[in-house]
Amino acid sequence: MRKVLGGKVTNRVLNVLTKTVRSFGIVLSLSICGVVALTAQTPAPASPPGKPLRHLEYSFNVAVQGLQTSKVTGSNGVQTLNVAGNLVAPEAGSGTMLVDVLSVAPDGALVVRISELVQNETHPRPAYTCNVYGSTSVFCPSTATPSAAEWLLLSYLGRQFIDAAPWDAQGHWQRKEQSAEFNSEDNFTLVDAGDGKKVIVREIKTMQLQGGPFDTQTSDITINYDRAMEVPTVIHADVATAGGNETNSASYVITLEKDSFAKPKP
Repeated sequence: MRKVLGGKVTNRVLNVLTKTVRSFGIVLSLSICGVVALTAQTPAPASPPGKPLRHLEYSFNVAVQGLQTSKVTGSNGVQTLNVAGNLVAPEAGSGTMLVDVLSVAPDGALVVRISELVQNETHPRPAYTCNVYGSTSVFCPSTATPSAAEWLLLSYLGRQFIDAAPWDAQGHWQRKEQSAEFNSEDNFTLVDAGDGKKVIVREIKTMQLQGGPFDTQTSDITINYDRAMEVPTVIHADVATAGGNETNSASYVITLEKDSFAKPKP
C-alpha cells in the first residue's frame, strides 16, 4: 500500500521526492509525442573509445490505419524533432531496434545511437545519434528523421525518468506546452508501484493542432519500467488522430529483448 508522508510518495522501496523537472520539449511524431539510465547506464570507469557503455535490443510491432503528415515546431525550436522540424508518419511493420548508449553529455543527457532492422529487409536502416532526457525530451541534430517507433522508444531512454519527475502525493504529474501551432498536455500517472523495482507508468497526451491536417490527437501510453536496471521493458501506445480529412490510428508495442547489463541466466 502506498503511503503519503509530507509530500513524498512512498511505496516500499519506491521513494520519489517532488522535484522541479528540467525544461522539456515535446517529442513529436505524427503518432507519438514523446529511461535508460541512472548509475546502471553510467558505469565507471568509462568504456574504451568507440565501445558503447551499454547495448539494448528491443522488438517492435506497429499497426497503422491511415496516415497524415505535418510540420510542428515547439516553443523551444525543433529540439525534439530534427533540424528541419518535420513530423514523422507512423509506418506499419515489425522488427528490432538496436540502441547503443555512447556517453553522458555535459547537461546530463544520454547520447545514444539507434537503428532499426525491419522484418524482411536485409540491412539495418540508417542509425541516428540523439540526446535523450528524463523529461522525455529528445534532440536528434541530423536532418534525417528517426521513425515514429524509434521516437517513441527514445522518449523513455533518458536519465531519471522516474526519480526526477515532479510526482505529487497522488503519484501524478502534468506538463503543458503552447505555441502558435499547437497546444499539448501530458498527464503521467504511477499506476502500479509494484515492489519499487518494477513500476508501471501511464501517460495520456492530448494535442490540438492549429491549422494542420488534423484537429486533435490523443496518445495513451503504458510504460513498464525496470527501476533496478533503469530501462523501459515494455511500451504500449495507442494513438488516435481526429479531424481534418480522416481519422487515423496507430498502435505500438516495444519490448526489451536483450540488455548487455543483464546478468546471464543460470
